[in-house]
Amino acid sequence: MTVQDYLRVIRERWLVIALAVVVGVIGAVAVYLVRPAEYTAQVSLYVSAQVGENPQQAYQGAQLSEQRVKSYNELVTGDRVMGETIQRAGLSETAGQLATHVAATSALDSVIINVAVTDESPQRAAQIANTIGTVVSEVVDELERPAAPNAVPPVAVRVVQPAPVPTTPSSTGLPVVLALGLLAGLAVGVGAAFLRNALDTSVKSVESLTEAVDAPNLGAIAYDGEVPQKPLTVQDDPQSPRAEAFRQLRTNLQFVDVDRPRKVVLVTSSLPGEGKTTTVANLAIALAATGSRVLVVEADLRRPKISELLGLDRSVGLTRVLSGRLSLSQAIQPWSGGRFEVLPSGPTPPNPSELLGSNQMRTLLDEARAEYDIVLVDTPPLLPVTDAAAIAPATDGAMLVCRFQQTTRQQVEAAAQALRGVSAELLGTVFTMVPSSGPLAYAKYNTYYSSEVAKTAAWTDTERTQAMAARASTPARSQPTGRPRPSPSEPRPPDRSGHEG
Repeated sequence: MTVQDYLRVIRERWLVIALAVVVGVIGAVAVYLVRPAEYTAQVSLYVSAQVGENPQQAYQGAQLSEQRVKSYNELVTGDRVMGETIQRAGLSETAGQLATHVAATSALDSVIINVAVTDESPQRAAQIANTIGTVVSEVVDELERPAAPNAVPPVAVRVVQPAPVPTTPSSTGLPVVLALGLLAGLAVGVGAAFLRNALDTSVKSVESLTEAVDAPNLGAIAYDGEVPQKPLTVQDDPQSPRAEAFRQLRTNLQFVDVDRPRKVVLVTSSLPGEGKTTTVANLAIALAATGSRVLVVEADLRRPKISELLGLDRSVGLTRVLSGRLSLSQAIQPWSGGRFEVLPSGPTPPNPSELLGSNQMRTLLDEARAEYDIVLVDTPPLLPVTDAAAIAPATDGAMLVCRFQQTTRQQVEAAAQALRGVSAELLGTVFTMVPSSGPLAYAKYNTYYSSEVAKTAAWTDTERTQAMAARASTPARSQPTGRPRPSPSEPRPPDRSGHEG
């Protein structure tokens, strides 16, 4: 990972880090309030040699004292000194428990031993420290006493200064506790952020999506909370950045291979809920706005949504055509006065996969390919069922819809492999529900056309008359056999965006 990758993870997971910092600070305050104040009393002990009749002996005695200091530091917290101290001071702790509150230190090349005792009571801390000083002096005197009677011990330990009763707490203050809590929370938060990033395999960028499926990205559609109420963005809000994104998808799809145009395009996804049906509907509206003849085939025979989204009756549709009860021209329904046409799913069959993979379905698509400029086939997701894979070989290519931060990389790779497993060409991907702002915004939408809303919101009478005259003078396209193309109640306004992307 580069420095930019680390910064990106921090920006993406800032909420985890902030939560950890808050928990760390709150925990530090709780510890400070719950933990009682502690006081430290300190007694100083002087280690001296009892020889020194000449300079050489004095020097040797000084060296002896320094050597003894290291051993006496361990002696201070030993069981013998602690046990004698407990007995004399009338304490209830064990020797091991008392030793955790006692620390013996000395500077390098020094003969002074500083004994510090920490306790919740300042008086008790001073009492224990002074008792330890007395006990250490007596124990050293006993250990260093020569075997000869009335001989002077070579080394003695004396109390330099008794421990005074401390007046101020020695425990960590609130500012330091808060700083420690903040640093601990920050460390835990950053660690949790990178751990979660490592475990998170969801697709969060166009680059990772392109790498996973080895196919280009044809469009990135921004998330919009109003989609459940207004799903047909290209029609309801044609000047919005989201509508412009669908027009960009339209343009990219048309230029996937200019030498070999794809007329029958399958649209599918890895899992349900990735915005596949909404993408098909808005793409159809955008394609129809260029004057192309568009047919939407509702090939999701398990949970059909296109007909419901467009407000069409699906009781007559694809399944009746495949069963031979109706012809294609009889089952097709125009939408919005003939902007484009839809072949609803028809009654739900018991064998969707077999119907979609049948020769009748291939013949139907060939007929639609001859009559329309482009055919969009809405199919079920690839991973739960095999319907999309069954129909894919009869199409000219597939578009795979992937939802931002919802679909995992493994799921996208499995879906792409399912298409390639039946020799279907993956034309590209559509990245849906991406954020348009914030650290995770990978699609940048401009509002270049927002100032033109007032100019294009309605047609003037002059524009309407000119459009009707232009349509009347244009030769009619060849129509499907046995079915005249329905005439709209009023002319459809042309795509006035002025920009294909």
